[in-house]
Amino acid sequence: MSLVEAQPFQGKKKGADTGIDGLKFFRDIDQKEAQKIVVSVKGGETIKADDIRSLMAVRERESAEIALFISLAEPTRGMASDAASAGFYESPNGKKYPRIQLLTIEGLLNKTHRAEHPDYEPDLNFKKPKGEATTKQNGLKL
Repeated sequence: MSLVEAQPFQGKKKGADTGIDGLKFFRDIDQKEAQKIVVSVKGGETIKADDIRSLMAVRERESAEIALFISLAEPTRGMASDAASAGFYESPNGKKYPRIQLLTIEGLLNKTHRAEHPDYEPDLNFKKPKGEATTKQNGLKL
């Protein structure tokens, strides 16, 4: 999740498989509401086109604008074709972003892949840590 700056879904609590491993949010230009991105991670060596069709259904069910599919293995041509059929999220700034994005762990690590979305509020996904206390500590006596 950290490679795409997403939050683990439901704090990584084990439960029924909803098809979502993480969530990410973005705010587009002139939008008051944050937009949702769902993240699905497949760690096995075998991935299939049905994984993409399933993610497409999850994206629609969750009213997410974009979905990220992250895997160890390279996606097949069939998977890329299914992902492309989902179309694009079109930003008010005129840019288009694929609704289903296929990313590999290797590509994310070597920075040849990255999640594509508007980023008008980059710190939307993580809470800022509280500032450190400014009071002085009393000296320690040995």
